[in-house]
Formats: sequence, structure tokens, C-alpha cells
Amino acid sequence: MKLITYITAALIFVSTPAFTAGADQEPAGEIKAFITLASEVTVDDGVVRLGDIFHGAGKYEDRVVAYAPRPGSRAVFDARWLMRVAAAYKLDWRPSSATDRVIIDRASQVVTKNDIEDLLQQRHIEEGGEPSSRTILSNRDLRLHLPTSAANGIIPMLSVEQMTVEPGTGRFSAVVAWGNGADDRMRLAGRVERMTQVPVLSGRVMRGEIIDEANIVWQSLPETRLPRTTITDMDMIVGMSAKRALAPGAPIAAADVRRPLLVNRGETVTMMLTTPTMQLTAKGRALQNGSIGDIVRISNLQTNTVVDAVVTGPGQARVDTAVNLAMR
Repeated sequence: MKLITYITAALIFVSTPAFTAGADQEPAGEIKAFITLASEVTVDDGVVRLGDIFHGAGKYEDRVVAYAPRPGSRAVFDARWLMRVAAAYKLDWRPSSATDRVIIDRASQVVTKNDIEDLLQQRHIEEGGEPSSRTILSNRDLRLHLPTSAANGIIPMLSVEQMTVEPGTGRFSAVVAWGNGADDRMRLAGRVERMTQVPVLSGRVMRGEIIDEANIVWQSLPETRLPRTTITDMDMIVGMSAKRALAPGAPIAAADVRRPLLVNRGETVTMMLTTPTMQLTAKGRALQNGSIGDIVRISNLQTNTVVDAVVTGPGQARVDTAVNLAMR
């Protein structure tokens, strides 16, 4: 009766599609060893061996019993499957409960979206594309898991089999491949964009802060995504004051900055009137904000007369001779 049980288990083992051809041979003899079950295993190649699952499998530990999952994926072998394998190889093991299982993780070399875009960009330049351009994939979350080894021991590398770019739109289609199998390739799509160097902030700048050269870094950004008012000349940013809080790495528009305020509304300002024969000064209250060279309205504190004056420095303004009578 015991012999019939073993024969039945062996037949079940042969009919399981997950096993490879080497596992359907009846082992000669019986392994007499203390067998323990692995709980979680990481394999490098495309198969799972008996020794990956059972510790103490002895001379049969290299026997292939199943296909491994795809690189970067995992497979779970439950108690029933494990019991059939143990019986087929006459291992002295039985599941302690129906929840016994083995998790098989397949190791992989991860290729990120940026890595793929760099590879496509290199191919685009080799075929005569603009060196300052950039390839951008349509799938923003793309990530490939390549095998960590191949049958011949060589680590598979990603390559571009073909790439076609539409001249007018910049849209491209490409095929990348790795390994030797027919499934080891993928068709990708995206666009090629011309890039331009743009000055951006290296850190956050708060409203009213003066931007100096140390705050500026250069970043390559797609021309088509830049607003028309984007500042591309660093000299138009350095020394300017932020009109609002500005985030790092973002393009700076002309409306985001202004010349620093030297006169603030409501503050006391020293007004100066100069003629060929004399120089008069008076105190006034600014009715407007003003930067260097701006004309602001100022109320004379003694006469309450409102004059127009040109901002010349912090808290200082020059009254034109055309309105000098207002200084009385």
C-alpha cells in the first residue's frame, strides 16, 4: 500500500506544469536526512532547485523542480505543492499545517526610466539627432527588471534595436531588447524635445528677499514647456527682489521678481530739492512703494502738499525742479 502511495505521488509530480523535464525522473534510493523548509528564497536564474526549497536535500539539491518567476517578481508555493515535491523525492518532510509555504523571489537588475531615456538619447544622437535634445518616455512609471544572469553566465544588457523619430512632431517609437528570449523586448513611445539652459533657484526664496548669484543654478528644460515670460538671462534675476515665495528648480517669470523696494508706503522719506544755488531737504510720508528710479507720490509732513519724487536710495527721493514750489 505504501508503494502505491509513492507511485501516485510521483504521477502527480510529473503532471504538474511548473516542473521541468529533469524533475520527472524517479530518484534512486531514499534521502535519509533532517529536512527543513526554507521560508523565503531569492534565486538568480530562471529555475527553482530542490535545494532552494528544502535544506538537507542532499545529492538531489541541484535537481530542477520548477520555473522561477520573471525577474523582479515572486511566486508562492503552497503546502500541497511542497508535499508532492517532498514525496516525489522521498524527503522525510510533511507540512506542519496547511499554511506552510515557500516564497520565491527572482533577483533582477533594475533599469529606471532615466536609464532608458539616456539610452534612447544616445541612440538618437548617434543617428544625427540634436545633442542638446532630450528623449522623454510617455510612460512616466516605466521600470524594467532584467535578469541578473543568463544561461552562458553573461549578464544581459539593455540595447535599442530600432528607433524612429517623426521630424515634425518629435514623436518617436523604439524597441529595446535584452537577453536572448523572444519575450525579452519591449516597444516604447515618447517624444524628443529641444532643451535650453535656464537659470533657476537652488533653494526657496521668500517674498521680499534679494536674489544673488549664489542662489542661481542652471537647469536644462524643454523649450516647449517654458512659459513665454520665462527669464533666460541670469542678469535679469540677480539683484532683484522676489514678489512672492519662489520654489527651487522652477522657471522664473518676469512677473515673479522686481527691483528691490527702497521706499515703502507709509514710511518717512527724506526729500531733496537741488538747484544751481541751493539744496533743500524736507521730510515726507511715502504714499506708494518704490524701487530705485521709480516716481512715487510723497506727502510733505509740514505742508501736507503731495509731490512727485524719484526714488534715489533707501528712504530717499529727489524732487524735480518743476515741482520745487511744493516744498514750501
